[in-house]
Amino acid sequence: MRTKAPVVLLLAALAAGAAGFGMYRILSPAAPSASVPPGSGDIRVISKGEPLDVREHLVPGKYTLFDYYADWCPPCREIAPRVEAMARRHPNLAVRKIDIVDWSHPVAEQQGVHDLPYLRLYDPEGRLIREGDATYGDLDRLFGFGPPPVSR
Repeated sequence: MRTKAPVVLLLAALAAGAAGFGMYRILSPAAPSASVPPGSGDIRVISKGEPLDVREHLVPGKYTLFDYYADWCPPCREIAPRVEAMARRHPNLAVRKIDIVDWSHPVAEQQGVHDLPYLRLYDPEGRLIREGDATYGDLDRLFGFGPPPVSR
């Protein structure tokens, strides 16, 4: 029976390794673009409260919409599905989501965001077109977004 003990230990080690690899695959960030199925839209969360340079996240040749939001913000939760559906319909639109998390996180002050949801829209050449509530009109004109949320 002594010969079975190393086999059992080997099988246990293999099972633990497989479980660890599975957790690694689940928790690892997906490779950019490669894991995005066709028609799913160019949508990325680029900050969870950390400061950033939005110019580094502009997508050449596409309109880039920066969506500043927080999970605790009801209007943000209201427009998120609409923004994401719009990005899925329009391959010339990239959405970059910036999670404010809470007002004490540095990204809010760095980006000058004081209200949520807050949007900034850049053209395909990287020029700022509009920001704030006025962005809804441009989104409607360019992508058929519809009226802004009423619960603001």
